[in-house]
Amino acid sequence: MSKARRIVIAMLLVTSVAQADDKKYTLADLKALNDQKAFKEAFQHVGDISPAQRKGDWVDVAATAAGGVLGILDTDDGSTVAAIDQIDKEYPQLLKNAKYTKPRAELGYKGLEGCFSQTNGYWSSYGLDNCIKVGTRFVANSGGDKPLALKVAKLARKSMNSAAAIIFFEAAAGKDNKALCADEDFKISLVAGLALPKDSSNAAKSRALMVTCWDAAKDDVVKAFDGDSKGGYVQQNTCDQLAAKKLISGLQLKQCQAKK
Repeated sequence: MSKARRIVIAMLLVTSVAQADDKKYTLADLKALNDQKAFKEAFQHVGDISPAQRKGDWVDVAATAAGGVLGILDTDDGSTVAAIDQIDKEYPQLLKNAKYTKPRAELGYKGLEGCFSQTNGYWSSYGLDNCIKVGTRFVANSGGDKPLALKVAKLARKSMNSAAAIIFFEAAAGKDNKALCADEDFKISLVAGLALPKDSSNAAKSRALMVTCWDAAKDDVVKAFDGDSKGGYVQQNTCDQLAAKKLISGLQLKQCQAKK
């Protein structure tokens, strides 16, 4: 079975659907199914409960069913993270319940790992572009979990173009950036992003992160500046910062500013 077909099946699995006889399940039915570990059937019927009744008990039952469904999916091909993407869209209420968010974080990361491993770094349908899209949403919906965001960013850096992975490192930035700034994968992605044309969005993200992580990244930035051609993209993206820190000469500043 192709990867694309497995992912489609996984998404159908987590889509709430009424059975042919239109039988509506009660909250008690859903609880009983969870107790029986019949998570697939339970989750497919969580939508039977009317929106007005989707309060504490329903959220708990639906989160249990959703977390259970993730546990039966294949993490090797991206099916799990595709299912998470669908669940997050359909039932955002579950993103505040640990019975869903805990397996979501663990299995979602493994699912992304599987997704990236299938692409070999190439852009294709259900390939790298899809992994980036679902990965970006996975991190965005993870409730500000910065350690998880950094973990995903490191995975992305090793699985795709280092410069393109800067979007994931940007998502890992927060109030305390000590772990991010000291990370070697981050520094590789940062320097790669600084080598992009100055008007590109990823170059802009890289310049901002360079300032945020200056103390930890300055040696790598200076080395990249020195290794660049006169007025190259790295120099264009870094000369203002280096000049402000008095780390380049007036001649070097003129050379890189001349190419802006």
